[in-house]
Amino acid sequence: MKPSVKLFTLLVVPILFIGCTTAPQPPDTAAMLASASALDESFVAAYNQGDADALAALYWNSPDVVSFLPDQMEVRGHDAIRAANAAAFEGMAGAHLELTESHQMPAGDVVIGWGLWRLTMPAADGTTQEMTGRYTDVKAERDGKWVYLLDHASVPAPPPPADE
Repeated sequence: MKPSVKLFTLLVVPILFIGCTTAPQPPDTAAMLASASALDESFVAAYNQGDADALAALYWNSPDVVSFLPDQMEVRGHDAIRAANAAAFEGMAGAHLELTESHQMPAGDVVIGWGLWRLTMPAADGTTQEMTGRYTDVKAERDGKWVYLLDHASVPAPPPPADE
């Protein structure tokens, strides 16, 4: 064996082997949580502007993305989520959403979010109506940006009528 080949084998091959066997780095949970919180802030801003396109941009552009809206059983797919929110905004001009409680928990390469929300909607007579609910979501980085993979907002059922 030529000395240059022997030197290459002794120096480069072990380096390549070590590089290939290095364990993957754990995710940066602080960065994941910050990205998940920023996504929620963008969601609230887009919702309060009534901007269905900006809201849709926050969801994974996939037919597998799912949203469970308070008034629908299931909305599946990016385009369907955009259309459902556009339809909802038509009847809620001036609505204001706020997250009144928010939690984030990293789980592998996703962040699970949950909390409570309040939606204030102006009525035609000048009064306002308020709806409160809860949400759960799954967020992750896809195609270089943080997006919702699953979003579930619901309103608790009213209590049963009191016995008379």
